[in-house]
Amino acid sequence: MGYMDETVLKMREEKKKEKYASLEDGIYMDGEIITFSREILFGEISVFLPQTMEEMPEAYARVKYPSEFRPRIILTTLDLGVNLGFTVFPKEMPCEDIRAVAERMMAAVRRANPDYRLYPPEELKETEGYFFPFRSHAMDSDLYNMMLAAVVGGKFVQGSFNCRYGEHKKWKETVRMIWESVLPAEKEE
Repeated sequence: MGYMDETVLKMREEKKKEKYASLEDGIYMDGEIITFSREILFGEISVFLPQTMEEMPEAYARVKYPSEFRPRIILTTLDLGVNLGFTVFPKEMPCEDIRAVAERMMAAVRRANPDYRLYPPEELKETEGYFFPFRSHAMDSDLYNMMLAAVVGGKFVQGSFNCRYGEHKKWKETVRMIWESVLPAEKEE
């Protein structure tokens, strides 16, 4: 009898995953529906962001991202385990080859951290940009990271994401959808 109950529960979970699989409807993850709303960042870009994330307090950001080149906005979950960052560079940037920019970012990560496992850049379809994932090390576990290089409304947008490595499979596609949702603020839908 228990086997049948487990089968029914798995089917219900799969149905919820199918129903809640977009930023507009929400994403079903870990037994709950994560909802998203379109927000304007820096007065420059509009992007769907998880309502479960809050801006990371500056004191925490300085510790977690000690470099002065940390993202200008860092959103995080309550446990600080999942982080999403954005920087929009103020000047219009001619980017004929945004893939080359992503590859230079990847080379910089590789030079600074030769023991990280980097994966090839992947092209976004809705937004002019690329991202590359990589596995890094933290004190207590490995992390899964994604770095974004995109041109939105003529401005260079750099994005970052990280979570515990064991959680990356459930987050990767959601982060891709978030980055695909980036529009210039004046073209907000």
